[in-house]
Amino acid sequence: MQDGRFKNSKWIWNKKEYGEDEYAEFKFNFNADKSLGVKIHLACDSNYNLFINGEFVDFGQYADYPDYKFYDTIDITGKVRDGENEAAIIVWYYGKDTQTYIKDAPGLIYELVCGEKTVAVSSEKTLSRTCTLFENGYRKFITSQLGFSFKYYGNRENVEAFKDSVITDKSYNLNPRPNDKLIILDRVPFSVTRTENSYLIDLHAETTGFLDLEIDSPKEQNLLIAYSQFLDNGRVKRIIGSMDFSVEYVARAGKNKYMNCFRRLSGRYVEVFCEYPLTIVYAGIRPIKYPLTAKKPNFRSETRNKIYEISVRTLSACMHEHYEDTPWREQALYTMDSRNEMLCTYKAFGDYKFARSNLFLISLGLRKDGLLSICYPAGRDIPIPFFSLTYFIEVYEYVVASGDKTIIDDVFHVLKTIFETFSSKIENNGLIANFPYPYWNFYEWSPGSDNGDQINRTAADFYPHKYDLILNCMFLYASGFFAEICKIKGEKLDFDGSAMKTAIRKTFYDEEKRLYKASSLESEKIFTCLGNALALLCGLGDSAFAERLVSDKNVVPITLSMNTFLYEALLKADKDRYKTFILNDIDKKYSRMLKLGATTFWETEEGEKSLANTGSLCHGWSAMPIYYYELLNGKEYFNGAL
Repeated sequence: MQDGRFKNSKWIWNKKEYGEDEYAEFKFNFNADKSLGVKIHLACDSNYNLFINGEFVDFGQYADYPDYKFYDTIDITGKVRDGENEAAIIVWYYGKDTQTYIKDAPGLIYELVCGEKTVAVSSEKTLSRTCTLFENGYRKFITSQLGFSFKYYGNRENVEAFKDSVITDKSYNLNPRPNDKLIILDRVPFSVTRTENSYLIDLHAETTGFLDLEIDSPKEQNLLIAYSQFLDNGRVKRIIGSMDFSVEYVARAGKNKYMNCFRRLSGRYVEVFCEYPLTIVYAGIRPIKYPLTAKKPNFRSETRNKIYEISVRTLSACMHEHYEDTPWREQALYTMDSRNEMLCTYKAFGDYKFARSNLFLISLGLRKDGLLSICYPAGRDIPIPFFSLTYFIEVYEYVVASGDKTIIDDVFHVLKTIFETFSSKIENNGLIANFPYPYWNFYEWSPGSDNGDQINRTAADFYPHKYDLILNCMFLYASGFFAEICKIKGEKLDFDGSAMKTAIRKTFYDEEKRLYKASSLESEKIFTCLGNALALLCGLGDSAFAERLVSDKNVVPITLSMNTFLYEALLKADKDRYKTFILNDIDKKYSRMLKLGATTFWETEEGEKSLANTGSLCHGWSAMPIYYYELLNGKEYFNGAL
């Protein structure tokens, strides 16, 4: 194993046969001398909770790949006593491909060290059993991206006998976790409304964390606990299409206190459906976060101060093992979303380690076809070519912001492969055509740019051979960043984009509108702000073109996710002229969300009504005011910490 860990440890499970959505419990004894310091190194598939002497200590396997695993190092000195101690580890095995997990065999590996001496390792002698406090094989999906829900029996004791563990067929190089562990925060204030068959909990703000219950029940009863970002006729919106935002808890008669530190939930509202009345001490979501502290803004505008603070709250809610698009519906790492989030992290927190860990994790998602997968890791994959090109931008911006050039050596082979994949698809006319099945030619959630019908298409479906302005401009734009990366590495990129620029002008420019149309097909003659902003960034426009871009009412507006491309294009055209426009545009769009009650910023300006009523009210890519408020206002407008 790498860096000397786990030399005598073995991957284990509690039984030879296993299925989807199962829980196993492991325990072992060890002797400790607290004066020497005590640490445990561990990794698992898929997630873990660690207990020392019956006390909960830590949680959370880092998201990884079957062929590239990470381990945690946890200092447990403050949790042990001198002499004999007992450790217990509960492992939740998912066993089902999702957009945030790649299926592999279950397993646990650990090594416990006191000072410099290894005092316990995982082996067939580790005692284990099925954890019957959970419903094994429950297999209830929350969403296809997020994965399984859970059912926990608070009325049970696990009486299954412990037995020797089984050695599993897993052998990997294990790598240390590349960023910090998450922390659990204090409970948040809440209010309760009694309905005929439930208790409606209002946490007063979007909250991300673990289900936390402290209740008194007159009888044993099953509790269905639903959660949501918004209410529908005064009740939690639990079922949305195929999605089911709920978990279950079986209460014992009397006092119940339970926090589930496996499945992360997110929302403002929790509704506890019950058979018999409850006494509620607390019922809600216990917040967790990545341990960073943001700067406190001190703008002359209180509105901007508030927008900045809510942007930080949004960003923090989307930072856990890695960046997330939305903590509610997906909890998935995308290049496009994370690019925005990284820019904000540099400004708000002055942190670079978290971004670097994400960039490396993304690099592990290189597909055999030379593109990146949709998410990292992703067992269910619908690759978005446009997002692969974003990776060049975020790698370069990280190097410039942090000064850390070592990331280039780590991911250069991935960047080179992606570039060669795209450049090999340049046709005789100088353009790259849209990608066929199974790819998703997504750009943003707006008319003519989402191509949502491609998500469920098949290889047999007809798809016209066409060219999109956004894809070709994005390739040109990204190639400029790759050229700069090559310079830093001491290499030269042999690519001249002049032929593609000529082809873009010839194919997409509309003389009457004096703008670039979105598609080469005349039947799809629309003009998007995003496409024209990218054209401007590629040098295919001037200051007069920029003015048309912001004044033409027939242009499809840009969305929150892509505002950065418009703003960068305008700043390139005339920074002095458009600085005020950008700040006012942010003020207008985000003030509207605040007036409508936003406590974190939304996926789109339409809120939950967008995307067939699945729009997220907390989306990481919408934290961009952080970046532009500081970029255009200056660092002097910050004082202290949030």
